[in-house]
Amino acid sequence: MAEPVTIVKISLTAASFIKKYWRIILIILFIIALIPTLILTIAINVLFPQASTEEFEIYKELTEGSGIYWASFLAYDVVRLNNYLKDNNPKESVFDLLKVRFTEYEIIEKEKQVTKIINGVEVTETVIEKEYVILRELETNGYLEIKELLGSLNYNTSEDNMSVNKVTDFLEALNEEEEYEIEIAILTDEEIVQNFDDNYKQWFFALVEIIPLLDPSSEFDSDEFIFADITTNPDIPSIWPVTGRVTSEFGEVRITGIHRGIDIANVIGTSIKATANGTVIAVGTSGNYGKRIMIYHGTDEKGNTYVTVYAHLSEFKVGVGDKVSQGDLIGLMGSTGYSTGSHLHYEVIVNGVKVNPRYFLP
Repeated sequence: MAEPVTIVKISLTAASFIKKYWRIILIILFIIALIPTLILTIAINVLFPQASTEEFEIYKELTEGSGIYWASFLAYDVVRLNNYLKDNNPKESVFDLLKVRFTEYEIIEKEKQVTKIINGVEVTETVIEKEYVILRELETNGYLEIKELLGSLNYNTSEDNMSVNKVTDFLEALNEEEEYEIEIAILTDEEIVQNFDDNYKQWFFALVEIIPLLDPSSEFDSDEFIFADITTNPDIPSIWPVTGRVTSEFGEVRITGIHRGIDIANVIGTSIKATANGTVIAVGTSGNYGKRIMIYHGTDEKGNTYVTVYAHLSEFKVGVGDKVSQGDLIGLMGSTGYSTGSHLHYEVIVNGVKVNPRYFLP
């Protein structure tokens, strides 16, 4: 054990050092404190699509009515370009998600004498037989290959005409002619990633799930929903997540901004339930939310994607990746994060937009 005099000398030396270099020490401590934030920022910039609202709208517009899922298309470009979309041309890359099987025939007609017995009388007729000779047979994929095929078919391949819908309309009309047999297929997500390595495949499939939740171009129109039907559907958030007293409504204006959920107060430890069937996609501490859970509930038949958020919890009862059913226990009420008392902050997100949870509650 060090002598008291030695301890005092070391303490005085340390105090003197801190007094002399306190500014530098503060800067170093500040940088150390920022490291987790910097790591998170880097991760977000690498993993999440750095696309503007306008770009989201472009991807939606390019695929509208084509049968191509816009989120898969955007995820494909994000992954193959390592999130560098600056010089990307989605009008061309969208054709990477199409596969065209094309066969062209030459039809040779030949006359043939056919003898038939009609009412006991032998009758000879001349009939025309057709022989189909394959002139070319190919499978194309991607902008340049499909454009080359279209050019050979005298299609106007100007920029205005090279949209997925115009091209597929032309090919489908051509398929009605006897000389052609054309099949247009949209690649599945599994086919899209077949040439990606395993890490990129995982990134792609994660983005397909995440992108609709991040969509800044989304809008929510309550007139599109028949709420009487929704409140009986266990796949849509349609039950109260907890018992208690509503202390704050959606849309209230606060110093920190507009309140985008509802607050339900009760004692610490009150059971929190999943409001619909789904998959847990996030469990952890998140800034003002404190301990919070996010659940992905999938997409309904109209293409609406649902996510719910449960914040200020005291304890988790589920983990990331867990499948939950409507009414399952997922956590306990608390007062973690920015909270003035024990309550649940509950959010419903539809197509990336936080909407009033009361739309869906009985």
